[in-house]
Amino acid sequence: MQYKTTQVVLKEKFIGHDARNLQELDNVLNAWAAQGWVLNTMTTTVAGGTGLGGGDRTVFTLVFMHQ
Repeated sequence: MQYKTTQVVLKEKFIGHDARNLQELDNVLNAWAAQGWVLNTMTTTVAGGTGLGGGDRTVFTLVFMHQ
């Protein structure tokens, strides 16, 4: 069994929510699945933005496995 780890960083706008960011996460998940990898674990970390116009950053750590 093999494991592969990757991270996806999504940034939200300061004002409002940009749901289109989730498309990037979907693209990564679907790309690995197309190669036969299965998502085993996913964790998230949120960091507050700094400066004018800075939104929160959500870091997704994805662990995939392949048999």
